[in-house]
Amino acid sequence: MPVSVSCHAAVSTQLNAIFVSLELSRSTWLVTSLSPGRGERISRHQVKGSDV
Repeated sequence: MPVSVSCHAAVSTQLNAIFVSLELSRSTWLVTSLSPGRGERISRHQVKGSDV
């Protein structure tokens, strides 16, 4: 007789959220983002650091 086991992920993968991180230094700023629907790829952009 087959046994059916239901297993749920510990973390929800359907969040519909955009995650952004900032790494700031005096010379450069690194901005990364992860948005749904892009194959879970992280987008990275480097920006020249400055006083704002």
